[in-house]
Amino acid sequence: MAFYASLRSRLPQAYSLSRAFSTRASTSSIDAAEVKKFSDKASEWWNPHGEFGMLQLLNPPRVSYVRDQLAAKVRKDASAPLEGFRMLDIGSGGGLLSESLKRLGGSVVGADASRDNIQMAKLHKRKDPMLWRAPGSLEYRHTTAEDLLAAGESFDVVLAMEIIEHVHQPLNFLRTCADLTRSGGDLFLSTMSRTPIAYFLTVFLAEDVLGLVHKGTHDWSKYIKSAELQDAIHSFGDEWEVKDIRGIAWDPIRRNWLVSPRNGMVGMAGLESLEVNYIMRASKK
Repeated sequence: MAFYASLRSRLPQAYSLSRAFSTRASTSSIDAAEVKKFSDKASEWWNPHGEFGMLQLLNPPRVSYVRDQLAAKVRKDASAPLEGFRMLDIGSGGGLLSESLKRLGGSVVGADASRDNIQMAKLHKRKDPMLWRAPGSLEYRHTTAEDLLAAGESFDVVLAMEIIEHVHQPLNFLRTCADLTRSGGDLFLSTMSRTPIAYFLTVFLAEDVLGLVHKGTHDWSKYIKSAELQDAIHSFGDEWEVKDIRGIAWDPIRRNWLVSPRNGMVGMAGLESLEVNYIMRASKK
């Protein structure tokens, strides 16, 4: 208990979605410092031993989650289960998620505010003919969610994975993602919860002690609690419904990520499933 009390005293002031309700003067969600931070690391996206190695390991379970959540909507006999879905991977980085969605049959637009990230994604795409010769499409764009909406774009599935904690005006960003989602479509979100244990694992341990990622990669004060994210979705109107939410935890023994059963516990320590990382699906009626 003394340790956690000490940890709480070190936590920075929290930034929450509730503060975004009262700061809507700016319409842009782009945080230039965050964009530069990831642009500087663009060459690391596909290095399994580099800056994004943990994110590469996280990709398979989050792809499985998306596929399983959409299972009721797909053609059961299709070899490509996401065929027929137009999908937006906003904040696509080097294309980790976008490539996987394309391989499952989706027609994918990967969008990122960093030109360097988009260039890296395009280069990696050219290495696999399946990604640029097969039916359907995988298109990368140096653009923002706001610009896509202004251009009249819409998608069956919008995915904002590990990006909400890196933007200005998170509520406005989420609203833009919701507006980009077609009626009957789905919005997938994943991020980290603003809790003391999340600070300990993702900042103190991962950055300061183990050096798994560079210092400054995470800003705990911008993490969003699951209840806050659900409230934000509900604020968009009765047409929106949170369909599912699960915790995600790292198993250091097996070196893999585990997605909790619905409303269940996850992880070797039995942590409450939504206390650190979590993933959510919301649907537009």
